[in-house]
Amino acid sequence: MKVTRRGFIRCSAFLGGSALVCSQIDRAFAHLKGLESRLDSGQYAYELAEPENIIYSVCLQCHNACPMKGKILDGVLVKIDGNPYGTQNMLRHIPLEVKPKQAALVDGRICVKGQAGVQTQYDPYRIRKVLK
Repeated sequence: MKVTRRGFIRCSAFLGGSALVCSQIDRAFAHLKGLESRLDSGQYAYELAEPENIIYSVCLQCHNACPMKGKILDGVLVKIDGNPYGTQNMLRHIPLEVKPKQAALVDGRICVKGQAGVQTQYDPYRIRKVLK
C-alpha cells in the first residue's frame, strides 16, 4: 500500500483531532454536570432564560403573525425565539398549564425573517413617525 502526502496529512489531522477531543471530554462532561446541578437548584445557567428577561409577543415581519419570545438583557432586545406556547412554533406546543418559569427554558422555532426583528428594531433608518 502506497502512502501519499495527502493521505498522510488526512490521517494526521484525524488522529490529532481525535486526541484533542479525547483530552477535553472529561472537562465537557464536568461542565454539563455543573449546568444540571444549577438548573436543579433553581439557578439559571443562561441569563436570558430567566423569566423576568422574557417578553411574549407576536412577530409582524410577515403576514403570519407568529407568536414569539423576545429576550431582553439590560433593557435591550438581544434575541428572538419562537413562543413555546404557540402552535406555529412547535410541533407539539407545551400545555398552557406550564408555568412561565419552566416555559422560559424552552425555545420554539421561528423563521429567519422573525429572527431579523432584532436588526429591524434597532435599525437607525427605521421609520418611527409619519413622514407626511
